[in-house]
Formats: sequence, C-alpha cells, structure tokens
Amino acid sequence: NPDTLAPEEEAKILLVADNDLHHACEKFAEVVAQTACPDKCYSTGNGLKSATVGEPVTVTVHNVDQQGKNTTKPALTAELVRSRDATRAECQVRRVGKSKYELQYQPATRGEHQLHIRINGKNIKGSPYTVTVMPSPQSLGKPVRSIGNLQRPWGIATNSRGHIVVAERNGHCVLVFTPEGQKIRSFGSNGASHGQFKYPRGVVVDKDDNIIVTDRYNHRIQKFTSEGKFLMAVGTSGSGPQQFKHPSGASICNTSDKIYIADSHNHRIQILNMDFTFSSSFGTQGSGTGQFENP
Repeated sequence: NPDTLAPEEEAKILLVADNDLHHACEKFAEVVAQTACPDKCYSTGNGLKSATVGEPVTVTVHNVDQQGKNTTKPALTAELVRSRDATRAECQVRRVGKSKYELQYQPATRGEHQLHIRINGKNIKGSPYTVTVMPSPQSLGKPVRSIGNLQRPWGIATNSRGHIVVAERNGHCVLVFTPEGQKIRSFGSNGASHGQFKYPRGVVVDKDDNIIVTDRYNHRIQKFTSEGKFLMAVGTSGSGPQQFKHPSGASICNTSDKIYIADSHNHRIQILNMDFTFSSSFGTQGSGTGQFENP
C-alpha cells in the first residue's frame, strides 16, 4: 500500500563516517587485489635444480592471474627442506618488479632438498622443486677430521643418520663411527661362519640402513642390520649366478632396488635383487667395450 510508505513526519537521512567500516572495505579491496593464481605462477633460475653449500642462490618468481596476465600483491612464501631429515633453510623474499619477486636461500647442508614456493598457501606450478646441494669446492680435499688406528680400511659408506661404516680389511670386521669419528660398534672376526669375514672390501648401506659387505676371500656377500646382526648371505667360489671369485666393490641403485657387485676375478658385474636372488650380470675378461680386468 503506497500510503504506508509515506512518512507522516519530516524525515532526514544522516550519513555518518564509520572508521571500522572504512577499514574493513580497505581490507576487502586488498584481498580482491590478490589475484595471483598459484597454478599459473612459475619460477625460473638455476636454484630450482642445484645449489652449493654456503653459497647464496637466487630464484625468480613470476606472478600471473587466471588469464595469464601479470599481477601483483601475492602472499609469497618459500622454504628449503632437506629430504633426509627435514632440516630447513631460511628463504628471503623481495619484490624486484611489478609482477616479479626474487627469493634467495643459502643451504647449510648438502644432499637432496625440496624447495617449496607457495602463493596464498598453495604451491605454485612445479613446486616443490628437487634441488641437489653439492659440497663447497673450498671444502673438497680438506680433511674435516681423521679416524686412526685402522687395519687397512677399504670400503666406506654412510647411513641415513650420518654414521660412517668402514670395512676394515686386515681386521676382518666392519666398524661404525659417528659423524664426529667416535666409534659406535664393530662386528665380525676372521673366519668363514655367518658374521665372520676374510678380508672384507666393499661396503654399502641400503635405504633401510642395512649393511651389505663383500666378503672377498669367502667369495660371498653378507647383509647385516645397522646394529651388526647377521641377516643373510649368498655366494660360493665359482663363476655361475650367485657365485663369486674375490668380490670387491658394491653399490646400490635405490630406484630399482638392485645391488651391483664387482665380481673381480670373474671379470664381471653381477646384479642381485635386495633379497640376494640373482638378477643379471654383464662383462667378460678383456680390454674391449663391456669387458673388464679385475674390476
């Protein structure tokens, strides 16, 4: 009814400034302005793949919106995380252009790391990036510390905790040290029984920290827990599958879960599965391509 809408008294509308409302509108406008789309934003720079301990690395982040246009005001964060133990390195972020930001990090530890770059809490395109951090060239060739009183040490490896595992050839045993060089344990003695060695040479650690040792003069391979408890062995003297003649070096490919053994006097490389079953072998004696002389 139009009559009910007609005021019976003189009415006035008074506009009053509200600082809280004004502030809220400003914040709302700021949120709307943050239109950077994480799926469209991307990064460039060598620091996305490799870095060196102690050296600053720079990566450029390009901010774009849903339509692929340059944009501003992203909530940009970044962190470098070591894959092995989740050690974090601080990343500094600064604006270098209308739609470009520069982040810089300086890794303190070597090995594989993950570089996470996020906008508004979400990973940008390609993030996290796998970064391989190499040791500083200045540190190469300079001994950090020494471990003495060893009887002809031969093979050496490290486990996930940084412990150093050494095959002591003339001591017929395996030694385990802390990263600082303090002895944790040793296991093995001269002999042919399980857990004994005759001049062990190669040593390698698998992804479960089990220790695999080439037992040279017993012509076999042995596996132990990280505490030195015997798990399994394979090999006798011979040239057939799972047989060896003075095995020497050993290596593991964690992506394929294969163990590579330098079968020295058989002049070949023998490949085993992680349960010590035979996989394959290659090589013959000679100097041609694919041949070996006591590898």
